[in-house]
Amino acid sequence: MLLNKRSIPRGEAGFTLIELLVTMLIVTVGLLGLAKLQATAVSNTSVARTRALMTYQAESLAGMIRANRAFWVTTGAGPFPTFNVTTAGAASDSTSSGSGSLMVKLGSSGTCISVTCNEKNLAWDDMYTWAAKFNDGTSASAFPNASANIVCVPLAGSGTACGANPTTPHSYDITLTWQQKLVAINRSTASTLMTQPVSLVMHVQP
Repeated sequence: MLLNKRSIPRGEAGFTLIELLVTMLIVTVGLLGLAKLQATAVSNTSVARTRALMTYQAESLAGMIRANRAFWVTTGAGPFPTFNVTTAGAASDSTSSGSGSLMVKLGSSGTCISVTCNEKNLAWDDMYTWAAKFNDGTSASAFPNASANIVCVPLAGSGTACGANPTTPHSYDITLTWQQKLVAINRSTASTLMTQPVSLVMHVQP
């Protein structure tokens, strides 16, 4: 007995090998694009987090300056000091003319927590305690390879230096600089330097 072979409509014949390969290619390209998008999102989140933390660091320095007006505003020693933390973690302070230091380190008496400090002792304790946490030249620093700078901005018409006991308080510029990591978009950008220096400047008037 002969049986008639049922013909299969063309639309129900299923996928061919070429169609399957094309589908896999499209899915692969889409997944690669999604992976790049995720990497960029993670990088942007890290950049935003670092910038927020740097803003908090600058605000803490501004708070220290405002809290010790006896030194940063009315000190009779003048001119006012600059304060620096290098990328290697070396902290130093000097007058705007570059000669000597206006901050006075405590001796064997400890810190300002255990003894009564004058305004110069307090300025030293504030700045150098902050610097040790910010960057002390080790991997344990909050921001390794970052630098900081505090410089007095003279009043308009007062000359090149910040004089002592001003009628109007001097202003200070706090500058924090760090290396920001980048994410390559394509092969041409991947061959360039993958970090760039970024600075945050905060203007403070005690």
